[in-house]
Parts: sequence; C-alpha cells; structure tokens
Amino acid sequence: RRIYSRYEITRKLNNRGYPENIIVQLIFWLENNNYIDDELFAEMWAQFRLQNKPIGRYKLNQELRIKGIKQDIIQKVIDKTYKEINELTLAQNLIKEKIVSSEIKNIKIDPKKIYSFLLRRGFSCEVAKIIYNKLNNF
Repeated sequence: RRIYSRYEITRKLNNRGYPENIIVQLIFWLENNNYIDDELFAEMWAQFRLQNKPIGRYKLNQELRIKGIKQDIIQKVIDKTYKEINELTLAQNLIKEKIVSSEIKNIKIDPKKIYSFLLRRGFSCEVAKIIYNKLNNF
C-alpha cells in the first residue's frame, strides 16, 4: 500500500459520503498520530518518480500540487531532491534509454521530438537545449 497526502484522504472520505465534521476530526487525529505527513509523502513521491519514470522539477512540482501538497513543502522537497540528483544527468540517462530503444526498433531519433519530450517530462528549457544541441551535433 502507498501512503496518501492529507488532501487525497480528505477527497476519498468526501467521495464516500462522510460528514465534513467527521473528516476534520479524523484528519486531525491522523496528523497528531503521525499517520499523515505531507512532507514525507512528497519526499517518497519524488523518489518513486525519479526511480521509476524520471521527471524534471517542473513536472514534479505540478504532480505534488495536484496531490494537494503546500507550495512551501513542494519547494523544500524539490530543492532537496534535485540537490542530490543532477537534473541534466537524469535527462541524459532518460534519453540514452530512448535512443537504445529506438535503435532496437530501427527508428531515427529526431532532436526536436527529444526536446519536446523533455519539456513534457518537466525538464527545464536549458536542460532540453543542452541535450538538443548534443543530438544535433551528433
């Protein structure tokens, strides 16, 4: 089982029809007994995403906002996560996998598509440009 953010639990309980006062009391109890910790949730989500389907800081920010995490926690987690892992290296490893996969399928790599792919994955324009230029010069 995975852990949930405060917002996700609140939404689930609302969807199941629980009264608002019960939800507030339950969330309060869960937080006081350390069953809910949005900062821990955000850290675990960031690690999970980077290990399984690497994304850039912009996409991670967006995903955590959707999960109801406060912006100050998001910024703290993003700073910590990308301090430990270089975003350029992460993007390069992702593209290496894509290149190997396309070579096996005998497909030509289009640097413009790689650039767009990196932007969709939440990497910065600077990181995408560096990789685009490397592929164009290759």
